[in-house]
Amino acid sequence: MPGPHALAVLAITVATFYLYMRPGIRMELVSLLTLTSLLLVFYLFPMDRPGAPLTEVEVLQSFGHPALIAICALMILGQGLTATGAMEPAVRVLARVWSWNRWLGLFLAIVLAMVASGFVNDTPVLVLMLPVLLGIAGRTGQSPSRILMPVNFAILAGGMLTAIGTSTNLLVLSIATDLGMAPMGIFDFTGITALACLAALPYLWLVAPRLLPDRARDEPAVERLFDARLVVGGDNPKLAGRTLAELGKALGRPLPVRSVVRLGTTLAPGDDVALAADDAIVLRDTPLGLREIATAFGADLFDPEGEGRFVESDRARVEVDFAEVVVGTDSELVGRTLGQARFAEAHGVVVVGLSRGTEGFLRSGASLGDTRLAAGDVLLVQGPSERLAALRSVEQLLLLDGRVGLPRSPLAPWALAIMAAVVVAAATKLLPIHVAAFTGVIAMLVKGCVKLDGVGRALSLEVVLLVAASLALGQALVQTGAAAWIASAVVVAIGGLAPALQLVAFMTFGALLTNFVSNSAAAAVGTLIAVASAVQFGAPIEPYVLSILFGANLSYATPMAYQTNVLVMKAANYTFNDFVRVGVPLVLL
Repeated sequence: MPGPHALAVLAITVATFYLYMRPGIRMELVSLLTLTSLLLVFYLFPMDRPGAPLTEVEVLQSFGHPALIAICALMILGQGLTATGAMEPAVRVLARVWSWNRWLGLFLAIVLAMVASGFVNDTPVLVLMLPVLLGIAGRTGQSPSRILMPVNFAILAGGMLTAIGTSTNLLVLSIATDLGMAPMGIFDFTGITALACLAALPYLWLVAPRLLPDRARDEPAVERLFDARLVVGGDNPKLAGRTLAELGKALGRPLPVRSVVRLGTTLAPGDDVALAADDAIVLRDTPLGLREIATAFGADLFDPEGEGRFVESDRARVEVDFAEVVVGTDSELVGRTLGQARFAEAHGVVVVGLSRGTEGFLRSGASLGDTRLAAGDVLLVQGPSERLAALRSVEQLLLLDGRVGLPRSPLAPWALAIMAAVVVAAATKLLPIHVAAFTGVIAMLVKGCVKLDGVGRALSLEVVLLVAASLALGQALVQTGAAAWIASAVVVAIGGLAPALQLVAFMTFGALLTNFVSNSAAAAVGTLIAVASAVQFGAPIEPYVLSILFGANLSYATPMAYQTNVLVMKAANYTFNDFVRVGVPLVLL
């Protein structure tokens, strides 16, 4: 029978799982409550054991565990890839293919999502693809509800391909290694999970979209459009000499051109219009659309020799964002032009777009700097993050929430090279995963792929606390003997089954926990029981550990199973039943 400490830890475990299932309680709070409970138990009643007592110090050591270090480092590396725009060329290719054939585009999206999530955390991959997929759905007339869930599930499936694909994988393998299993490399189980992905691929591509309803989003898809000017530089081969039709093909969607201004003359935006040096293209698009255009063609949405000379435009060294600013009724800008107000010089930012809700005020070719502003105008402002934040203190200017970051594309090759070096070093076992990933973070900081003030945005407090609480809870279950006691009961229950059916039981256990509790909690507790059971069975540890790893990644059947499920649920107006209808067959498959 378990002792008093084991009973206390089991009670905390049950309470933790129950609270994780409560939709109204934040997971960060539950994790903190779990850590606090363990700290109090082992501080007030230290557990005597050979060598040293088990105290609250051992509980706090979960924050320095190699698994948590590796998970945090990989989140920062993923931020480096997205901040530099390293993955955006692949996304643009996806948009181009989708414009040719929607089924081929969906197939490519699923494959791209699977492969990318094998090396980058699932959430950044979805965040990068989500606006693109919503835009594609709008342009092709497809419902987002038939696109987003299959791609999201492909991301989750692809996360199982490598040891670094998800935090769940790292957590399971780290705990198992602590318990005596030989360390696994990054690709040691890729062959197995690749077979699973091949089985899931036709289902996600051909079956899942037909199981989903043609449902519109709750909120109307009305986005604020901004008029902007893009000047064609003579030394820019991506623009000069190319027709508008060619630019649309390169972008993967029609270029939103309202007019082309050449030597003071306004030209109609026909597909056969070829751009010449010093032409000005008048665009009308969303902030994300303008960001995509500027990045795809390597062009600035302002004149770097004119009003933009006051702005630090070297995106390789500075964190540059777009932000929307509303002109107040009594603002000094009302009735004046930006040039008269010396806006760029005064604030170190530049206006790249203007939204007024009326058509035609830039058709004549007038620049933004020469346009008289009115109350209620919304300015799209570009500049370093800290200078944009300083606009909050300017009277009668309202800085809206929701910035759009501009990728530091000159550093994209460096970000890709650093990530590749991390993978190679860990795959060849030259360095442990946590050492390789941490070294990669330092390299990205030195090169500027990630900024120090951006590290905090890269880390998810929910994930950090969840993993730390899971590690602490797992250690307490092992050290108090509670895990061994549970394993003994498991052995009695399934000991008479064939080994294959035992693995099915453990995978089912992991899948049930991950869909109703959390994948980290399922991974931590399930791994402990799997290892202890394998030892009592006298069987190899690795198959039992992998059965938990795979089961804990099957987060398809409920929307609360994983944070990306919640993101697509909001974006495509899914219901709980939609996840059950599509996710349960995928779990079984």
